Amino acid sequence: MSIRADVRSLFELRPSPVRWPIALQAAVAIGIPTVGFSLAGRSDLGLLASTGGFLSLYLTGRSRRERAAKLPLIAAGLVASAVVGVLASGSLLGSLLAVFAIAAVSATLCLGLSVGPPGALFFVLIGGVATHLAGPPAIRGAGIDGGLVVGLLVLGCVISYLVVLSPLLRPAVRRRDAALHEERLPMRFVIDDISRVILLRLVLASAIAVAVSAPLGLPRAYWVILTVVVILQNGHTVRLSALRGVHRVLGTFVGLALFGLIALFAPEGLWLAFVLMGLQFVVEMVVIRNYGLALVFITPLALLISTQGGHVGEIIADRVVDTLIGTAIAMLVLLGALALRRLRRRRGSDAA
Repeated sequence: MSIRADVRSLFELRPSPVRWPIALQAAVAIGIPTVGFSLAGRSDLGLLASTGGFLSLYLTGRSRRERAAKLPLIAAGLVASAVVGVLASGSLLGSLLAVFAIAAVSATLCLGLSVGPPGALFFVLIGGVATHLAGPPAIRGAGIDGGLVVGLLVLGCVISYLVVLSPLLRPAVRRRDAALHEERLPMRFVIDDISRVILLRLVLASAIAVAVSAPLGLPRAYWVILTVVVILQNGHTVRLSALRGVHRVLGTFVGLALFGLIALFAPEGLWLAFVLMGLQFVVEMVVIRNYGLALVFITPLALLISTQGGHVGEIIADRVVDTLIGTAIAMLVLLGALALRRLRRRRGSDAA
């Protein structure tokens, strides 16, 4: 493909299957805890519980019967990520190493089991958010009790699970789901050549992210690893991965502007809950059509959930720095892979 086509992909809307049921489901899953706790006067707890709503985004192409059996395993992984994050939250280096381990393990399992999008993304996000929320103020953490962080995530996962399965109460949905369930494929752990390439690049880039972020003392350095994972986890071709990096930077920067605009209005309580639901709905409606556009809405959604009590200017500045560092590391690894491939071809031609 030409450079012109790559540039056009930044702005075009690709065809997409019907997404509004998935988008509505995701919005409801994130909305129930935020609305419920807001009505009780504790919107801060609702934000913590809302992270469990990300469970509804997994295995969306599978039957609800299959999801009923396998989503608890995904939920267990999300909770385990939060537990690891909480346990390592006492120091910046410990937090980074924990998020690195979460990224490596979750990416391996998601690729090997063909979990599909969003892959390792939310395992890394939830683990990283847990390190920040449970971290002491001395390292710019939020100082929230780790047990509360994990417990509310569990509650959010339970709510999300029930939201996913609730349509099965309707006989027509059960009939359609039974037909889809018959077409299911067995889930077996297989790391093929493509997955091996993706995993090698992702782990290497994540390790570099730790090595770079730790000396810099970045307050939310898990964003660097998160950026690396998002760029590298979904493709093995250098061009597509690099294009994804461009989408990441541009989408994040526009999303930061939207976050700043939302922060000006300082929504609280039910208004904040409705903003989160709206953002989640739009993300799921556009994520297949244009990834960069989805990031415009993913960015404020993630920041509103994860940065309780933070100064807006500092949050935006930190996010810019982390995104640029993470993207640069991912691009460096991709360029290294391209150079290695050319070297092998040259040696092969010389040998011939």
